[in-house]
Amino acid sequence: MSASLGNETDDASPSLKTLFAYWLVPSVLVVLWHYGEFPARVMHALTGLPWRPMKVALLAPVALAPFLVLIYFRKYFATRTRIGLLVCCGLALSVATNEANYLRAAMQHSLDNEIAYVTKLNLVEGVIRPLISRIVQGYVWVLGDDNSGRSTYVTHLSINYMFDSASFIAAFALATVLVRPASLLIHILFVLFVAFFAEAAFVPGRMGSAFLAGGFFWQLFLIASKRYGVALLSGLLISFARTDVVFAAAFAIPGILWFERRWSDSWAWLTFAGLLIISLVIPKILIALSPVQPDFSSFLLTHGDYFTKPLGNLSASRIAAGMAAPLFVLLILTWTPGVSRTTALMLPPALVYLAMVFVIADFSETNKLGPTLGALALICSERLATYFQPKTEPNVES
Repeated sequence: MSASLGNETDDASPSLKTLFAYWLVPSVLVVLWHYGEFPARVMHALTGLPWRPMKVALLAPVALAPFLVLIYFRKYFATRTRIGLLVCCGLALSVATNEANYLRAAMQHSLDNEIAYVTKLNLVEGVIRPLISRIVQGYVWVLGDDNSGRSTYVTHLSINYMFDSASFIAAFALATVLVRPASLLIHILFVLFVAFFAEAAFVPGRMGSAFLAGGFFWQLFLIASKRYGVALLSGLLISFARTDVVFAAAFAIPGILWFERRWSDSWAWLTFAGLLIISLVIPKILIALSPVQPDFSSFLLTHGDYFTKPLGNLSASRIAAGMAAPLFVLLILTWTPGVSRTTALMLPPALVYLAMVFVIADFSETNKLGPTLGALALICSERLATYFQPKTEPNVES
């Protein structure tokens, strides 16, 4: 394993098939893992033995089972990419578990409130962002919740694990594309930054708090790896959840074209235009198809109020600066002249997104800061990789 960790030839970005497998399979296994008491229920029904001692005796081994299995298969995962993706899965489980433990009684409220956006309320947010609510509705229909006699804890955790793992895997994939060559620790450091900000993004009443940053990173990963066709399809899907993420991420294309001096890349410009059109048209279509007139009360700009949000965000700027404090420290201490490929790709969309949050939303909603903070974290990770790169001594002949 140590040899593979230091093997720079194992530095390639993971394929889409690999990323999808590490997202889908663990998402199913996490659900099965949390239903580990099912064998105990079967044995209790068949034998009539006391339920509580049997449950305790079986749940402890079930809790450790994934890690015991991993010990057996550890040689298969002893590559940089597989280790990194497994760490992403572990972080997602940790963050989702912490959120469920933190919210406790508010978990059912989060499920009910998210579903209400597309079933009961006519708020414009629910009309133009139905995807997350529909996913939550599907999970509740399959897994149930406390209202149906099942477990809200398992359902809530399973949903957020699915969103969080997708976000962390996207962040790791983006790091492997942009920060190269670099050690696995630098890539994982970036994911740890993202996980930290995800911990700060818990919002009672809403699900998928890390999805904003995850969708942003995923679009940037596809753009950075020049998978423009997939970026358009992905942008179309994400626009049903967060159209602002698709709009902002599109501005990575001019940044990377400027850095690489590829102004004549027509396919890249078509992708840029396509993403902008998708992000602007999808909300209008959803509003037009809505059976009721959406409530725009939360969008102050539509009422001619252009200053309440910006002035409020200026007064709350210490929230954003405080969350970004470790990144500012790293940026200052590792400052080097010039613009890197990572900076050229990450900074334009991050600034566009921050500008939208500044004008429309609130800095106090910390999940809205995820894309910008994540962009700064990746720039810091790249600078740390350069800063700690071994310096070769000049070969001076005697």
